[in-house]
Amino acid sequence: MDEILDGLNEQQKKAVIHKNGPLLIVAGAGTGKTTILTRRINFLISSGAAAPDEILATTFTEKAAAEMEDRVLQNMEISTPDLWIST
Repeated sequence: MDEILDGLNEQQKKAVIHKNGPLLIVAGAGTGKTTILTRRINFLISSGAAAPDEILATTFTEKAAAEMEDRVLQNMEISTPDLWIST
């Protein structure tokens, strides 16, 4: 679980491990939003808070969806074919 939080600042860590209620991330370009989202997905699955088939992540482009899916799968110890990341 520690590797999910490696290299994140305190605000990013809080966003990744947020537990109660909705979470809105507002940040400028290059501030790590995709990193936070992909690590949050990893955290939710790894902690048992959600199963891969309970997660839907959407982006604006196919390229961004593919990159996000690659990042999520890189950090998972098992494959997650039921994960939905799309446009």
